[in-house]
Amino acid sequence: MHPRWLAGAHARSFDLIVSVYDPEAAFEHGPDTPVVLRPGGKWDGLHAVLAREGALDGYDYVLLPDDDLDMRAADIEAIFAAMRRHDLDVAQPALSWDSYFSHFSVLACPGFTLRYVNFVEIMAPCLRRDVLEKILPDFAYTQSGFGLDYVWCRLSDDPRRRAAILDCIPVRHTRPVGRVLRGQMAKRGLIAEDEEAVLREKFGVTGRHRPLFYAGIDERGRRVEGRGALALRMAWGYARVHRKLGMQEPPLRNILTILRRQFTRRPQLTPLRRSGEA
Repeated sequence: MHPRWLAGAHARSFDLIVSVYDPEAAFEHGPDTPVVLRPGGKWDGLHAVLAREGALDGYDYVLLPDDDLDMRAADIEAIFAAMRRHDLDVAQPALSWDSYFSHFSVLACPGFTLRYVNFVEIMAPCLRRDVLEKILPDFAYTQSGFGLDYVWCRLSDDPRRRAAILDCIPVRHTRPVGRVLRGQMAKRGLIAEDEEAVLREKFGVTGRHRPLFYAGIDERGRRVEGRGALALRMAWGYARVHRKLGMQEPPLRNILTILRRQFTRRPQLTPLRRSGEA
């Protein structure tokens, strides 16, 4: 869907490069849109594109969306603006209520501008360049990207309030999650969970990780602090619109899951370093 990302882009402040990992992929692109083909997966393909000398020069932030996200140039501009305004390391747009999703809690939550989180999905992360440069070497060793979602949130010296879900910028995820990827990896004898285990060992990560929210900014610009406060505000926000949240999974069950996790788990926010790094 990437041609739609340029819709309405009369004077855009970003460049678009298409990284293709399926040699049989067919799509139209304009003459000003570079296309790089590298068979494999999304992340090792992105490494081949972004690790080239000078590839990141001149850029403050890089957005790495999947090709099945329905968004426009104005959405992309808004993502970059939010990164700057809130001094974020990594963030993602929230998903629209009619999206396919892996985690219910990344659907746009009514009442919030953004929510600070320990987990930014591999579907559409936007990373500040220095953070991207820290994690980029690990892209070379993964096709699935499993585990990146909770590692890149903890690469700063103080990761608190540096990763967020941007509720004010919802985009639509148009396809079921993960089916194509797992099929392609299986043909190559690869398992996403094995790739994740390697990454976890590199960074000394333990425990199970799911999105947990500990602070936020509401639609009036006011700070919301604490997991409990976030839990109640999120539950109320989603409950108000539960009939609009699609039918992928029962919304009320997911709301109860949010409450349980928010009140019983703490996000891990200590800085991460690769084994052997100071």
